[in-house]
This record gives sequence, C-alpha cells and structure tokens, in this order.
Amino acid sequence: MACAPSRRRTPRAIPWEKLPLGVLKFNSDASVNQGRAAGRGLLRDYQGKVIFAFYKEFGEQDVLAAESLALLFGLQLCLQRGFRPSLVEVDSKALVQLVVSGAIAKWPLCNILRKVRGLLEGFSASVSHIFREANSSADRLAAVGTGGVCLYDHVHQLPAIVRASIVLDSRGVPGVRWLNEEG
Repeated sequence: MACAPSRRRTPRAIPWEKLPLGVLKFNSDASVNQGRAAGRGLLRDYQGKVIFAFYKEFGEQDVLAAESLALLFGLQLCLQRGFRPSLVEVDSKALVQLVVSGAIAKWPLCNILRKVRGLLEGFSASVSHIFREANSSADRLAAVGTGGVCLYDHVHQLPAIVRASIVLDSRGVPGVRWLNEEG
C-alpha cells in the first residue's frame, strides 16, 4: 500500500509590493455574506498613499460576479476621476484567468468582463492575481458594511483598521500565508 507524501505547512511572507515612481496600483476585493455581495477597492500611488477607496454593495450575486463588479466599479471610478492605474491586482485567480484569457463567460458576466477588458486596455494596465495577504487593505474595507456605496477621498475618512493596514503596506510589512509543501 502506497502512502501519500507527507505535507508540512511553512510560512511565507506576502507583502503589498511598492511601485516605481509615478505608477498607480488599483486593488479590489469582494465577498458574499448571507447571499449579499459587496466589493471594495483602493487606488494607491507608488508610495502606497491612498488616492481614493470605495465600498459598494451589489445585492444578490455569486462570488465571481461580485469580484467582477468590484473590479469594474473601481476601474470606472479611476476613469471618471482621471486616474490611469498601470497595475491592477485582485485576489480572485478565476477572475484574472477570465480577464486575461479573453474567454467568454455566461451572461451577464460576459458583459462585465468585456467592460473590464476595455478599461484595462484603455489604461494600458495589466491585471494580476495576488494572495489575500497582499490585498489586506481592500479586504479590510469589508468592515465598513454600511450599505449602499461609500467613497473615500481622504485616508482619514477610512476605518481605523483599514488605515492601519495601509500604513503596514506602505512600510513593507508582509502578511503571513501558510503554504502546503510536500515533504
């Protein structure tokens, strides 16, 4: 009888990565809690300084639709406010694969993806997957949970837990992710 290889868990430091001078990065995230979807995101400069952030509820959606809507809403805010992010990061690997592959998804997700691709192309931006630990500031915006839409133009308007996460990101303090390794 063959034994399965043993697995051990090892910690890995996962930081929010700073950017080259003049580059803007947009991070988004979403979740579904008791059937209600909400998205959030932040646009930051090369030093990690917040340019704007948002929290928006999307009603009844599945997780992939919520992630897509959060990304689309954030990119639309960038366009409306005259900002052009060069890097876009989300912690949904499935969403990144759909956007990058150009695959056609079921309706209405296909329309959301088409709009996201168009905005990314217009910004000349790339989209990539990051671990949740490097997306903690966007993730912590979930604590807002006030209903509807909240837009933040100043970091001091954000909840304390989000401000703390942003400071840690800008100082290069990593989150810890436990990875399974075969031994």
